[in-house]
Amino acid sequence: MVYMAAKQANCTTDEIASYYDISSAHLGRVIRRLQSHGFVKAIRGRRGGVRLDRDPETVTLGEVVETLEQGAQPLDPPHGEPTNGIDENLRLKAVLRRAHGLFVNYLNKVTMADLASEGLPPKPQPQTMESSPSQHETAPQQSSDTVSTSPREPIGVPSTGGTPTGYGRTNLPY
Repeated sequence: MVYMAAKQANCTTDEIASYYDISSAHLGRVIRRLQSHGFVKAIRGRRGGVRLDRDPETVTLGEVVETLEQGAQPLDPPHGEPTNGIDENLRLKAVLRRAHGLFVNYLNKVTMADLASEGLPPKPQPQTMESSPSQHETAPQQSSDTVSTSPREPIGVPSTGGTPTGYGRTNLPY
């Protein structure tokens, strides 16, 4: 969807799959699901393809994730499946549910327009054994130990050194 939002034109599934180096068949299944929920429109014919069927400013990442996950609760096993002990630890379950809720709430603040605002980056190149970093090389350190919380700022991750602001012991309601 980010690709379609950035292109703002009809795109083929093969074009999108090639850009991200993913299976065209799998992408087709995802697009059909997005189409059935009104996110994507498929146009038949010689100049056809797929495109967003809604304004990218109105489509949140949270909506898309929830649609593709169909409201599945990551902590609830399928009906009749063993729980592997997660139900016994109600404190852990409460913490994980809260974390999932915060995650989804954050995704609901990020729109497709936000993600596509700077256009598409250059097509990712597949890494080979020769071009991938060795086990002894380390990634460059980020200058900040904070995580961006604003949906209008770049989405980042904390640096590997130190504890990011906001992490650690909290008074969670469990």
